[in-house]
Amino acid sequence: MSKRPSLIGGLSLPGAAPAAPVPGPAPETAPKAESAPAGRKPRPDVVHTSVYLPKEVHRRLREIAFTRDVKVHDVIMEGIDAALQRHGHPSVDALKPGRKREA
Repeated sequence: MSKRPSLIGGLSLPGAAPAAPVPGPAPETAPKAESAPAGRKPRPDVVHTSVYLPKEVHRRLREIAFTRDVKVHDVIMEGIDAALQRHGHPSVDALKPGRKREA
């Protein structure tokens, strides 16, 4: 197994000799669409987003999830589903690709 290249090995500092290029994988000839993180299959129908929560809100969501033996994601999705329906939109399940939507 070869040694992993240093993250700072390619940095050039003022007054220092230029660093030798670090050998790496050959550049790809064709650009990829969007690649998924290692070990995950690409999901073009899903958008990744972040939510910033106050610590106490996150703690309580974790508590709810633990009590119900589900993930925090599931609790958040329930809230998103309730907000969609409250504003007259179909449920999260109805909006998933491949689902038949009710008219």
